[in-house]
Amino acid sequence: MTTRRSHPSRLRVAYVRRVHGVRGEVRTDPCGGDMSRFTRGLRVGVENSDRQLTVRSVRDGGEGSLLLAFDEIDNAEAAQTLHGTYLYVDAAAARDLGPDEWFTWQLTGLNVVDMHGHNLGVVTDVEQAVSSDVLVIQSNGMTRRYPMVRAFVKSVDVAAGVVTLQPQDEDES
Repeated sequence: MTTRRSHPSRLRVAYVRRVHGVRGEVRTDPCGGDMSRFTRGLRVGVENSDRQLTVRSVRDGGEGSLLLAFDEIDNAEAAQTLHGTYLYVDAAAARDLGPDEWFTWQLTGLNVVDMHGHNLGVVTDVEQAVSSDVLVIQSNGMTRRYPMVRAFVKSVDVAAGVVTLQPQDEDES
């Protein structure tokens, strides 16, 4: 049975891993997309609070991380309050998606079929990986993972609620 998520009012944009330096910068893991969406003046919320922050600066932190500084935070002690939290934007402020891009909430709950229309399961999550995101598919108590690349994912039809997948040879029966 498909369990589709409704359109959320907020979208996670980054996870705060730790404080970086003494001036209130934090090291974050972005939640998809590229760092160009983090611009000076961007307003982000702190999940599970009413707190709003304004991005003062952003720079590459290496290994896929970003270093963010906020107008409202100017020291390490204040930055420590963000440790382990997610930052979000209101859905209305979300970046425009390019072709063949989807938000995780759009993919979660979609039925997965093979090239012949046989049911392979349901997308339960999308994991971030170095080279591409990975679809997590549940079926009959088994979990399978497929990279979101054309070799495996042949089409995504969010409106129809279906992902068409070319399984690996050992998965075909």
